[in-house]
Amino acid sequence: MTAGDILKESCYLGEKGLVKENEDIELGEIICDDGSGNGMIAATAALLKTGIKAYMAEEAHDYSAESYHYIKATLMGKVTVQKISGSGGVKVGDKVMLSATAGEVTKFVKGDLPTGGVSTYYTTTIETNAQAAVDTNLGIIGTAAEVAADSATEVDIWLGVV
Repeated sequence: MTAGDILKESCYLGEKGLVKENEDIELGEIICDDGSGNGMIAATAALLKTGIKAYMAEEAHDYSAESYHYIKATLMGKVTVQKISGSGGVKVGDKVMLSATAGEVTKFVKGDLPTGGVSTYYTTTIETNAQAAVDTNLGIIGTAAEVAADSATEVDIWLGVV
């Protein structure tokens, strides 16, 4: 399988999306709206934590070389996506989230809520750290459908299935 493959047609849900001006999209990249309705870009954790839908790009798009700026994108289904290498292996059933590299996934690591320590009051620091943990947990975009080694750059996932 290669990035961008749709592996199970019976569970597939796709759409066409406008590519944001001057943005290039890679095949198999996780993409989303830019947050302002201007078009699709490589997804970032900051955008996904706002509740924006994550898609997988079914085709590459070089903005400067194309005149038609709509691409097919998978919203839900079993697909092969880009994975960041060197971020740990993935086992079948592991949750996957967006990595620090825009558009690429990694194994999900749960955000931990901070403890209150000796304070009996809910401080700004505790609130900030609690929100960061919640945002991390919102970053799950799917479930691994195959084993992928630490060095792998692609992985089969059930996108939209958590």
